[in-house]
Amino acid sequence: MSNTPLQQDDANDPRGPGAWVAALILIGVGIVFLLQNMGYAIPGNWWALSILIPAVFALIGAWKAYAANGFGAAVIGPLITGIVLVALTLMFLFDLDVDWNVIWPAVLIVIGVLALGRAYSRR
Repeated sequence: MSNTPLQQDDANDPRGPGAWVAALILIGVGIVFLLQNMGYAIPGNWWALSILIPAVFALIGAWKAYAANGFGAAVIGPLITGIVLVALTLMFLFDLDVDWNVIWPAVLIVIGVLALGRAYSRR
């Protein structure tokens, strides 16, 4: 499969492939400030969108691992990370009423079960 010009530029760029992401972030923040100054209603916790940055990188990593090796252990970690960060973004952005007294123990249980399953699958 041949590389597109954008992929070739990213591979040879000493700044890495994240340069375009930084540019998109600046554009996005500028748009939010512009809309806010023009009188449009912007959610008070729009800052939560910044959580999407590592989520996007995690989901891209999961996609690359899936494309290279199919669904496996290398896909699960980044995929779960991306999903959790997207869920956190949605909770903060839309100010969802979440009972953290239930969420945190459930998250710990899921992480423990996944770790146990991973340790058992290695045997």
